[in-house]
Amino acid sequence: MKILRKISMLCCFSLFAFGANEVYFIKASGELGKEIAQMAKEYAQKNGTSVEIFIDEDPRKYKDTRLIKTGVNKRGRYSASLGKELYEAKCASCHGTDMQKRPSGTTMLKDMDAKDIEDSIISYRSDSEFGKSTRSVMQNIAKSITNADLGAIIFYIKGKDAYADEAIEVENQPVSTQKSRGSYLR
Repeated sequence: MKILRKISMLCCFSLFAFGANEVYFIKASGELGKEIAQMAKEYAQKNGTSVEIFIDEDPRKYKDTRLIKTGVNKRGRYSASLGKELYEAKCASCHGTDMQKRPSGTTMLKDMDAKDIEDSIISYRSDSEFGKSTRSVMQNIAKSITNADLGAIIFYIKGKDAYADEAIEVENQPVSTQKSRGSYLR
């Protein structure tokens, strides 16, 4: 019965999704998601059409709702599949697919933490003297990457816990009123 339901769902999907101008997103997880993705790929190949399958989240879903949008939103929900796509298009030719190349002797991306990567891109955007010999290439690339794109690339490179160390909020400690050597309290 389950297989019949899946086939009928795929038929409805293929009739409407591939024959129309609209784009449809289907959220399915687990084995059902894998089977629907495979059926959609096979249908597209057989009929000469294209289909894009997003394994984690729809990369267009993330919207930065912060009032002041400076840098990467560390609490944003980014897409690793979009990050991979962007990395391969904008970064891999110089930094390598495994992030181990060192263009002009720079630090390998795999050895940098998320904050260092973010700071570097922002510096390339805003400081015309930053970057030494890589400056001319990186400034153009950095200016073409939005903060949301940068978040997705960092998510792909460093994983979902890329900013975990920064997320720990420090609690205020009570100030001592006891006089001690060097204290200015009275």
